[in-house]
Amino acid sequence: MAEKGQSQNLWRFAIYSGLRHGELAALAWEDIDLEAGTVTVCRNLTMIGTFGPPKTDAGYRKIKLLGVALEALKAQRELTALHPKTKIIFHHREYGRTETQFLHFVFMPRMCKGEQKPYCSVTSISARWNAAVKRAGIRRRNPYHTRHTYACWLLSAGATPSFIANQMGHENAQMVYEVYATWIEELSGDQVNMLNGRLAL
Repeated sequence: MAEKGQSQNLWRFAIYSGLRHGELAALAWEDIDLEAGTVTVCRNLTMIGTFGPPKTDAGYRKIKLLGVALEALKAQRELTALHPKTKIIFHHREYGRTETQFLHFVFMPRMCKGEQKPYCSVTSISARWNAAVKRAGIRRRNPYHTRHTYACWLLSAGATPSFIANQMGHENAQMVYEVYATWIEELSGDQVNMLNGRLAL
C-alpha cells in the first residue's frame, strides 16, 4: 500500500512486529529501545478506551524488532517523539487498582483528522486500515491480518514456533501450532526441498 508519513510508519511497524492493535494504540516511546532494537510490550488499550495490561500474562514481553519495523519507528520518532507527555490511568488486573502514567505515545491521531485524544483508539486503527486497503484498490482484508501476516512470514522464513510465540505474546509454541496449523501443514510439503537446499544435498 502506497501510504505516507505516519500511516506508512504505522502499517510497516504493525505488519513487521505482529503487535495486537490495542498494543499498537498503547505503545509509547518509553517502551522502545531503538539502539537495542527492542520493544517492551506492557500496555493495551481496550475497545472501550481504557488502558490496562496486555491481553494475557504472556502478552507482557520484550520483542526483537525486524529491520523494517525498526526503520518505521525511527521514521515515526521524527513525528511524535518530542510531543508533550500524556497523562493516562492504567487499570491493573486487580480490581480497583490503578496507576497514573505519563507517556509519549508513538502513534498520535493529531497527525490525522477526526480525533481529539492524543492517542489512537483501536477503532480508529481499524478504520485507518480499511481506508488504506480501499485506497490501494485491493480486496478487503481484516485489520487483524497485519498480525497473521507477520506470523506467516516468520513461519515461511523458518523461525521456530517458540520464537514466534514469544514475539506475538502467545502462551506457548503449541498455540502457534493450533492457530496456524493449516499454514504449517502447507509449509511441511516443502521441508525436504528446503533441507536439501540448505544442506547442499
